[in-house]
Amino acid sequence: MEETILVCEDLLEGILTAVYQAYAWKLKPAQTRVQVGEADLCLFAAYREVETDAVLAGKVAATVRRRFGAEAWEDICHAAASQDPEKGQAIYQTIAAGLSRQIRGKLMGALANDHVRKTFELSRHVYSEAHRMKMFLRFREVEGNVLFARIEPDANVLAFVMPHFADRFPQENFVVADTRRGLAGVHAVGQEWFLVRMEEDKKEAFYSLAGHYTETEREMAELFRHFCHSLGIQERANGKLQQQFMPLKYRSFMTEFDTTVRGV
Repeated sequence: MEETILVCEDLLEGILTAVYQAYAWKLKPAQTRVQVGEADLCLFAAYREVETDAVLAGKVAATVRRRFGAEAWEDICHAAASQDPEKGQAIYQTIAAGLSRQIRGKLMGALANDHVRKTFELSRHVYSEAHRMKMFLRFREVEGNVLFARIEPDANVLAFVMPHFADRFPQENFVVADTRRGLAGVHAVGQEWFLVRMEEDKKEAFYSLAGHYTETEREMAELFRHFCHSLGIQERANGKLQQQFMPLKYRSFMTEFDTTVRGV
């Protein structure tokens, strides 16, 4: 039996557009697969390119929120930010299972369903990473009265991190750059934050901000680094335990682990 594979953009809107088109084209969920990004070609499958449409994606989003509630919608949003190549299929089949009334009670509570469980697991992983980013992200003051921070998360969590800092620092100009994906979250004093995609010719301009720290920032960074290291008791150091609470992958842009602070 031939399978139909819907190839969509690796975005929440792209996945939701594919879900909409699957119903618009009257495709059977059992014979349909949603693939994000470039699909691996396989025999006995028909491929359809799905162009992202914000209007169609919005209709699916409204249906999910109305039928399954805000909690299920939040889980789907987090799952879509994962790096897992199977996320599109998991989200599509989860929504399809709910709309077919196969599931009684809360949609994301039906963990006996493989696709619902996959979506839930992806959501938890992304939620956990976003939470850690809120703890481990370090702002540094650069020239122009702007706070600047760099991150390289596994999942695309920038959209979940920005509201937290916009709420904490409404009267600050700040930029959070996801250098892995070429994305930046920008917040101006008293305004709403927004995301921008950094084009190749503009990436260096963003990244070069790290080389324009203010003199006050240099001094405060050195004091903070000295304070953090002075708290520890060398004789009781436990590197493995420390890594459980603060994994190595998050330390690249953390001030207290920056060995170049002195004399920058």
